[in-house]
Amino acid sequence: MEKIDTEGNSAFSEEFDFEESENLLLGLDQSQLHAVTLEQEPLAILAGAGSGKTRVLTRRIAWRAVKGKEDPRRVLALTFTRKAAGELRSRLSRLGLRDQIAAGTFHSVAYAQLRIYWQDRGIKEPTLLTNKISFVTNLLPRDKRSTDTLDVVAEIEWAKARRISPETYFAEAEKHERTPPLALQEVSNIYKSYEELKTERRFLDFDDLLSYCAKTIRSDRSFGEAQKWRFRNFYVDEFQDVNPLQFSLLSAWLDGRSSLCVVGDPNQAIYAWNSAEADHLIRFTEHFRDSTV
Repeated sequence: MEKIDTEGNSAFSEEFDFEESENLLLGLDQSQLHAVTLEQEPLAILAGAGSGKTRVLTRRIAWRAVKGKEDPRRVLALTFTRKAAGELRSRLSRLGLRDQIAAGTFHSVAYAQLRIYWQDRGIKEPTLLTNKISFVTNLLPRDKRSTDTLDVVAEIEWAKARRISPETYFAEAEKHERTPPLALQEVSNIYKSYEELKTERRFLDFDDLLSYCAKTIRSDRSFGEAQKWRFRNFYVDEFQDVNPLQFSLLSAWLDGRSSLCVVGDPNQAIYAWNSAEADHLIRFTEHFRDSTV
């Protein structure tokens, strides 16, 4: 898991002297300049490959911080891989923002928040399931274990990313014309057994981190208020890759607030296998009222 900052002290690097905020706008073309300085939120920035999406996102964070529009200690920048999160932190650091910007994947941020929640309430931390293959293998028919485990795991991940329960899997899989290697009812039964076994052994998988965090934010008032206080401004890179489960957690973090900026390109969606939906970006104005694209 990448490091998640949970404190945040000084706003800017002591080695970096912002003589004027316009320094952050140097080298931007007109469309990039517009995207960095536009006041409206929620805001979606559509940009193709090679057009400087991450550059615009990090410049916007830094520009709004130096202008006093946002406290960098209250900013959460989200992406989908540890490598991309590291790149975000590196770029923000070069712009003068130090470690006070929390940047990470949906999973790492959710896990960090939940660990604080469990610790504060004296709850024994569940075990994180890092090897689904061995866990699922024993749930399959013996003659299928060497060939179909990976596909069944992928099917479970597809369902969980879409927030589909074992009870509704059959109907949803049929509707989406899913073709796993085993019969849909058999996959449904395996999925149910998988969830029950995890609960029995107090395991959480990576998708559970997202659903559990969202549920806890909504059901535990003090925890939810603490997260709302901690993070007030949200940025998401490569928003075309968000899936329904991640979108649900983002909505829980926002809790109706408008302080969201996303960047992405509908034509670059690469996580369709895991239920990512460019629809969240394409229909941004329908998902977020009074938003701007």
